Amino acid sequence: MTKISKGEGLPDPGQERRIEGVGKSSSPGPGTGSAADGAPAGSGASAGSGPTGEGRARSPHRIDLADAGWWADRIAPSPDPSAEAAAAVAGLGGEFEDILYAGRGGAGFAMEETVPPGYVLVEFARTGQGHFGLRSIDWNGREAVGLGDADTSLRFERRVMWCDNLYPLRFRVECDDRAEWVIVIRPVGGVRLLGEAATGRGSEVLLHTGPAGELVSRLSPSKPNASLRVRGHGPRRPGAPAPFPASLGSDYGPRPRATGKLPEGPLFVEVQEADGDWSLEVREPRPDEEERPGFWARLFGR
Repeated sequence: MTKISKGEGLPDPGQERRIEGVGKSSSPGPGTGSAADGAPAGSGASAGSGPTGEGRARSPHRIDLADAGWWADRIAPSPDPSAEAAAAVAGLGGEFEDILYAGRGGAGFAMEETVPPGYVLVEFARTGQGHFGLRSIDWNGREAVGLGDADTSLRFERRVMWCDNLYPLRFRVECDDRAEWVIVIRPVGGVRLLGEAATGRGSEVLLHTGPAGELVSRLSPSKPNASLRVRGHGPRRPGAPAPFPASLGSDYGPRPRATGKLPEGPLFVEVQEADGDWSLEVREPRPDEEERPGFWARLFGR
């Protein structure tokens, strides 16, 4: 198991409220569910913070799963990786214990820990309504990775993110002072394998270990019209410029469906946007257009 080292505080990028540091707390935070669940869970009051939606902003603080209060009932520990998954992610991300931070209201902060270089899973959830955004930021407070929004109260979102181990993880949370939130950083070894097909609900990250092919993505939305967006994150070298994730499929409408090229594994397949039940199907790759026989050749069997 890789040991986690302590990090530095976050320079203030010019926000109104400055947070000098974060501390570990045994006080409970709000409740969540695992990202795999995807469905809203029940709510409750966090001890010492008052009912949901009340109180002022609270600085981000480290929490343990054992004493995480009403968040604890909704966060499952990372599962042990299968032999196939462990072998596939050996060069993609390190091992470490799950890291949990909670808070209330918008904030910019640095986590105390520095995780091993490579990919990590980022899960986050919030309470209440209104805008909620999460971004990874660099050493001087500029946005590094936009991790997206949490539109639904108490429903977890899951993303995969590259960490180069140059500095502790830094994040900016954007929400009003009444919103409770939690962020969970996990090793990538516990992700599900994509295999030949997979189904799920809401955002998810899966691992493709097979050859190149074609990925067919479908969504049965929970509202009249919805977006489906699937991205791929492949191996990369520490310190190298970050490549933009590959688009594996994107569509919007009453029954979104997309078909895209699936690179050879290992590859993290991120269902980034999917408001409803989705399915992924891996097919044999299609021949390139220039390799397909022409009309007359097909007609006469050439």
